[in-house]
Amino acid sequence: MRDAYALIERARKRLAIVDAEYLAALAPEIPSSNHRKVAWLAEESHISRAEARQRISCLGRLRKEAEPFSSKSDDERMPALRDKVSEGVVGADAVQKIDKAVKDLPKSEHARVAQALDEHASEVVTQVRVDDLGALSHRLRAMLGLDDPYTDEDRQRLRGVKVGPQRADGMSRLTGLITPHFAAMLKRLQADYGRPGGLLEEGAKDERAPEQRFHDALEAAVDAGFGIGATLKPVRGTTSVVTVAHISDIAKIAGVKLQGTDGWKLPGMGKAISDGGVRMSIAEAIEKVAAGNSFLQVLGDKGQSLFLGRSQRLGTMAQYLALCGEEGGSSAPGKATPPAMCDMHHIESWTRGGATDISNLTFVDPGTHRKIDDNRSNDKSWWTLRPDECEGEPVETERVVWIEPGKDRKTNDSSEGGNRNSNQDSNAFDNPGRWLRRILRQKGAKRNQGDKDDADPNGAGGCGADVDDEGGGR
Repeated sequence: MRDAYALIERARKRLAIVDAEYLAALAPEIPSSNHRKVAWLAEESHISRAEARQRISCLGRLRKEAEPFSSKSDDERMPALRDKVSEGVVGADAVQKIDKAVKDLPKSEHARVAQALDEHASEVVTQVRVDDLGALSHRLRAMLGLDDPYTDEDRQRLRGVKVGPQRADGMSRLTGLITPHFAAMLKRLQADYGRPGGLLEEGAKDERAPEQRFHDALEAAVDAGFGIGATLKPVRGTTSVVTVAHISDIAKIAGVKLQGTDGWKLPGMGKAISDGGVRMSIAEAIEKVAAGNSFLQVLGDKGQSLFLGRSQRLGTMAQYLALCGEEGGSSAPGKATPPAMCDMHHIESWTRGGATDISNLTFVDPGTHRKIDDNRSNDKSWWTLRPDECEGEPVETERVVWIEPGKDRKTNDSSEGGNRNSNQDSNAFDNPGRWLRRILRQKGAKRNQGDKDDADPNGAGGCGADVDDEGGGR
């Protein structure tokens, strides 16, 4: 039954090509502006505007021939992505998210991004969940080295929250746009008190949906007061914001020139990332979030922590914050879970002699954590290995090697071929630790080829296989 349904699902995904070809053929009859195209298609095909909008957004990416009389700078086609849709690997929903990620960038970059991203994105869509493609815009900005076009003043101008009028059932709708600072606080609140069982008595069965748990946590926070010294205290003390810098940047501030640091530039310098995965300017982090709990992390060329300092000493919290800078989220393949929602996992289990050191810790989402065999005796469970436990090519640039259930325990290869230790979370693509390890892999690959040119941080490399990003653990 599953095989039959899989065939139906592939056929359903291929229909996006049919829609694109149909709309391309009718181009002379369709209105020119996008919003009118949507209205026309919804009326013509008797479908919802949301469905019509999705088909129109896929048209530019999936059409076989360029639009007549269009310039090269207006060409939106992505042939490699079209091939994946033709094979039934991904459908219109994935294409729509990729289209939105490209169009979130400055218009002058659209055509260049589409061409550069095509082959890269066609691989990424097979390695992450469709819902996680919404974070692809962060990855694109990092790849292109684009600065954030919005200032703190822009965000302050756009902020606003509105409580709508009560409906007949007495409920009200909460809508609006919130600042990165406010989002970081809410993500922290959700992680602390919006988890299953949050705010319930010990042992009570929790049948609430995630949205209901978050609602109850927010209600309790507003009622009790959320902050240090208040009734409802954050689990880890306060909202935690890690400001990360490369050692060469610290040296530059001090007026010192370090040898061999050219080319080690992190994306989005002047940016802080909260442990809920929210990006904000360092100025905002210092002014609002980090005033009572500030952290500075300095990374070396391998993406490892050289220094982590704060106003007060804190043991396990320091390791947690160091992992924020080195990994930025779950290192498990196919997961997109920010640090605040993750567990800290011993790569080599404590029962096997693994130490509680930063080099033996990695972030893991709770769902995957439950499926890890710490004893490494069940080949139907996930295993985590230190890089020095891998056979074959050296893997100094990895933090942790993930062995997927059913794969060869030594080589991590499967009958389908390829390594499965790669985490492709687009939201963590520009995480400083991952970024620096990616550069290191590229530099190593070029040295092996005898090429002395500077490395491109957007390429691939890795633990015995060509991977575009990695998970955690060194």
